[in-house]
Amino acid sequence: MAVRISLLLLLVPALALADPTDAEIIGTADKDWKIEDVELRTTYYTQSGHGFQSQDGSIGAAGSEALTIYEPWAQFRIRQNDKVTHEITLPVDIITSASANAVDAYKGIDAMSTASQRNESADLDIRTTIKTTDVDTITTRFTAHGEEPLGSGTAGAGYRRSLADDNATVGVNGSLTMDVFDIRDHQGGFHGKTDRITANANVSASQLLSPTTVIDGSYGITYQHGTLDPSGWNAVPVSNGTVVDEILPHSRTRHAWSVHLAQRIPQTDSTLKLWYRFYLDNFGVRAHTVEVDGYQYLVPWLYLRASYRFHHQNGASFFTTDMPLSQDPLDPRTADSDLAPFDAHEVSASLVLVRGRAPAGLKSWSVSAELLHYWRTNDLTINTVSLSFGRSL
Repeated sequence: MAVRISLLLLLVPALALADPTDAEIIGTADKDWKIEDVELRTTYYTQSGHGFQSQDGSIGAAGSEALTIYEPWAQFRIRQNDKVTHEITLPVDIITSASANAVDAYKGIDAMSTASQRNESADLDIRTTIKTTDVDTITTRFTAHGEEPLGSGTAGAGYRRSLADDNATVGVNGSLTMDVFDIRDHQGGFHGKTDRITANANVSASQLLSPTTVIDGSYGITYQHGTLDPSGWNAVPVSNGTVVDEILPHSRTRHAWSVHLAQRIPQTDSTLKLWYRFYLDNFGVRAHTVEVDGYQYLVPWLYLRASYRFHHQNGASFFTTDMPLSQDPLDPRTADSDLAPFDAHEVSASLVLVRGRAPAGLKSWSVSAELLHYWRTNDLTINTVSLSFGRSL
């Protein structure tokens, strides 16, 4: 019931506004509907490292976390009328994972068919923006996700209001997600279907401090209930050289506070951004994240972005890679490297062509290319390459 109340509260400010007419919402003529923009993007993602949640290794040892994802996607922005726009995103993931392969091979189903060598997934993401007045905006979001072991759907809504001649904004938003997936043990045994519910709510505000300086902040709370391990095959090493199944609590409450400062430097046609986030949850995880971004225009229609992010967290209170025999077999336990104590670093660089500013022949186009490198102290490395092309219609 608390989840339902929180989502209804997000709509209260919107209900107090002047209701748009049916004609404004649905459009009254075919000419009201128009595809304004199409963007195509391709991302190649590779991951290497080792973790105890992987089954691609000997019993009681960290297995390979090798993972490769090829993700093409398309995004369409559709204008329904002067007040309503929709963004539809259609990503498709083609995934190769060492850990998932190992589980299926253990069960014997992969020896002939190689069924687990590749897993395809697809998503549908629809975001709608409704400008109810000059200062009030309502947003909605619906998503659907499907792949071999998992199905998921999300519904969300938000409200944003501009203040002081657009020098400040306040906003609230929330979402509810339902996941349904296969549940397996660390030996690959299938134990039917299970589910997880995730509810999220956020509040945010921004303020223009000067013509070149903006600050904004937010607070978000997320509550999860159900089976919190979507893979189901995570194992925990025991001090006697054996392994047992991971056990996580049936609920998790997560809090995140963030603040963001952006400074424009007109003399050099550049912008600096500084971001800080503090995170805590009832698993005992505490985390601090700092990110610095720099934007530099090379010419009026082309800029370079460089970014560095540092993340530090302690581990969950029940994280262990050597569980003592004396521990209660029903107590929570995990060896998942994502819940371990670690430091992480991320560097990225991108080159972006700005639509509408480019020379004749390119004005309708946006083009970007990005390289990203991520590494952390508990043996995980990620590299991504992304290319995107967009065009106004």
